Amino acid sequence: MKKIDVNFLEPSQQQLTSLIKYYQAGQYVEAEKLSLSITQEFPKHQFAWKVLGAVLKQNGRINESLIVSKKSIKLAPLDSEAHNNLGNILKKLGKLNEAEINYRQAITLKPDYAEAHYNLGVTLNELGRLDEAEISYRQAITLKPELTVAHNNLGVTLLELGRLDEAEASYRQAIALKPDYAEAHNNLGNTLQELEKLDEAETNYRKAIALKPDVFAKAYDQLGVILQKKGESEEAEMYYKKYQSLAPNKISFTRSRGEILFNQGDFEKALLLFDSYDNITSRAQILETLYALGRVDDIYERIEARADLDDQNLRVASFAAFLAEREKKDTSHRFCNNPIEFIHFTNISSHIKESERFITSLIDELRYIRTRWEINTTKKGFQASINVFANPLEKMGILKSLIIDEIDTYYSKFKNKSCSYIKKWPSEINIKGWHVVLKQQGHQTGHNHVNGWLSGVIYLKVVPSLGKDEGAIEFTLDGPNYLDVSSSRKKYQPKLGDIVFFPSSLHHRTLPFSTDMDRICISFDLMPTSVKH
Repeated sequence: MKKIDVNFLEPSQQQLTSLIKYYQAGQYVEAEKLSLSITQEFPKHQFAWKVLGAVLKQNGRINESLIVSKKSIKLAPLDSEAHNNLGNILKKLGKLNEAEINYRQAITLKPDYAEAHYNLGVTLNELGRLDEAEISYRQAITLKPELTVAHNNLGVTLLELGRLDEAEASYRQAIALKPDYAEAHNNLGNTLQELEKLDEAETNYRKAIALKPDVFAKAYDQLGVILQKKGESEEAEMYYKKYQSLAPNKISFTRSRGEILFNQGDFEKALLLFDSYDNITSRAQILETLYALGRVDDIYERIEARADLDDQNLRVASFAAFLAEREKKDTSHRFCNNPIEFIHFTNISSHIKESERFITSLIDELRYIRTRWEINTTKKGFQASINVFANPLEKMGILKSLIIDEIDTYYSKFKNKSCSYIKKWPSEINIKGWHVVLKQQGHQTGHNHVNGWLSGVIYLKVVPSLGKDEGAIEFTLDGPNYLDVSSSRKKYQPKLGDIVFFPSSLHHRTLPFSTDMDRICISFDLMPTSVKH
């Protein structure tokens, strides 16, 4: 009798119907069991492999899902859905370029595949290729006008491109299709706020909060900002507290009632409020308020009492360094008491032979990254609003690698220091960067990077000093709410290609310049993660 090749037998229709039913109902445990059973009994049945890959992804087993999905495509290379699924897995793994290839293959096989066009748009947006992302989203919408996520994400891309009116229209279309779309309401609120349509922004933030009360923390914060602009400070205070409860380690854009009283000079009342907040920001504000009241002994006691809790609170670290120098007495804070001693200088030319040509090419790449006028501490200039090191282009990728190498050199230079800044050095090198283009009279006001660990600046275009330190970077222990004429400070006039490293807790500013030319730099933070042992 002729043998039957079981590899080419088919599962029953009942098995396949049950598999589809389980998956569509979100019963992933049952779907996984059945798909595993089918693939074991019928190893060349591609559909079961495809469903198993999707189920594993839903269960968070991404690497297993990758292997299974590749098996599915090997069995049926012309299955557009399988290529789209593989793209989703690769995107989840951060392999965006490979994800793009699979989405494009899915579209080649099925040009009217709206979801694949949408997924391609998401990937292109994450790669920073905003113009291409817009095209993909619009194609998805043309093919499937009711695809609400495509309207919402098109709005996100248009906002990044600075086309606020079009972004608003996209968000409104998403909401028209799905009135309870909380994310679109939140995004529309952000856009309307930038357009100074405060009443409408307020309405949309409130709607997002009502739909998902504990998801959009920033909606509470931005709503507080709007209410303060409208003079409704008591309600703004309520939203400030709610934001802090949802994001206790984040800096709020809403000024707390305590901060308002501090700025008005009512330090005693401000102190009571700061004590009631008990968050990462207010614990630093307590110290600054006690300093304003002249209660230095109380400051030392507070720092000692919360030395462990605030060991990595960089706003406290900045103030502690200032106070220790002024009082000539160390505090119990261990992060970095002498941050100016940890400034380090190097230059791109020590890594790249034709450094000027490299810098010119790097500046050309920056033209593709959206900037905004006068945001954060930047005055008379533009600053990028996205991370330039996320999915970088060619030259930016080289610069990123160069910085990572220099970070290792920096750590080696200071590794024997006993402060927490070195002893608890991040074990993972995760850098976040942005570029700044200052125009004539451009400068950056004094600030530090309280969410970072190590900070740095790379100078791609510099301006002449003119004997007056124009365009120089100045480091100081003084902060916005405390200063002393004898505080340590250091000025540095950068040269083309210079890279300057310093602790993120250290306050710094850029001095204005009178020459009619651009000053271009890339700033970055090494972000805190787990501790290096």
